[in-house]
Amino acid sequence: MKLSGLQVKNFRNIKHLELSPDHGLTVFSGENAQGKTNILESIFVLATGSSFRTNTDQDMINYDAQYYGLNSRHIYNDRKIDQNITYSAIDGKTRLINSKRANQIHPDRLRVVLFTPDDLFLVKGSPSKRRYFLDFLLKQLSNDYYHHMESYTKILKKRNLLLRKAQANSKAFAITNDLFIDSASLVIINRINMVNLLDEIAVSIHDKLSGGGELKLRYALSFPVESGKINLDIIKESMANKMKQINEQETKRQTTLLGPHRDDINLYLDNRLARQYASQGQQRNIAVSLKLAEIFAMKKVQGFYPVMLLDEVLSELDEKRQLRLMEYLNNTGFQSFLTTVRSDKLFDNTRSVYLVKQGQLLRKE
Repeated sequence: MKLSGLQVKNFRNIKHLELSPDHGLTVFSGENAQGKTNILESIFVLATGSSFRTNTDQDMINYDAQYYGLNSRHIYNDRKIDQNITYSAIDGKTRLINSKRANQIHPDRLRVVLFTPDDLFLVKGSPSKRRYFLDFLLKQLSNDYYHHMESYTKILKKRNLLLRKAQANSKAFAITNDLFIDSASLVIINRINMVNLLDEIAVSIHDKLSGGGELKLRYALSFPVESGKINLDIIKESMANKMKQINEQETKRQTTLLGPHRDDINLYLDNRLARQYASQGQQRNIAVSLKLAEIFAMKKVQGFYPVMLLDEVLSELDEKRQLRLMEYLNNTGFQSFLTTVRSDKLFDNTRSVYLVKQGQLLRKE
């Protein structure tokens, strides 16, 4: 999948911008607050329908305008796909793919992997960061998983509501509990399969970027499984058994104490838990490897690379890791867009480098 054209209008500080990007790496360079991240954000909104910086579309409208408009063209399975998103406070948001109304799980939509400085804390950050990383990838890969998560979230809310109302012994709770176990098990088995795939992919990427250290990924359940193997039935049975044991505890605390919302991913470097024993540089190298593994997981499952967006990550890496990452991006098979405040010899081997100033693109020769 390649982005071949982008038009941005009245988005943040960008009044009008047009870009026909290179199929490899494109760098947006410039000082802070000039609009580099805004360009990446516009691509992300086209792909997902939402922003990675705000929950409010109104925040993304240029202060001199009443609406924003985003248009793109990408190549997918040798077909040209046109996307359009417009938003105004009066008319709301409209999303079109090839001139027809489309939702955020349309099969022809643009796919992206986003890498921000926050992702460099994937290893030592909270479990919610790692769960989000996994769920975002799975939702892009599978509409079924998107629906599984939607269903799970609704049932979890209902289960917690019944616990707060002290109805843990009611018939309604028993029915909800069975639905919860069924829904949670589907989410978990999909996550486990994806972590196993990422583990397989990330090892070689990490080796190239770090030059040493064995990386391992393991899915960490919030409940014990006695069996030596994992499948859907075993997960359901283990969950049901543990829920019986903690019924009194959940009733007292009025919340659900196990399930996908409490699971985690354990990351190991040389068989030691990375968040406890790896150095800051090693942790950040693992995070870079995980985000790149996301790209290759999509390629393996769906047969195409998504577009990669990297926002100001170079400034968080030491010089050696910067050079390794740039070499990797300049010689890979997927398209990527990178923002940076740097403008030096680090980009000598990059064909497309643009200076961004006051929301405008200036091509650097």
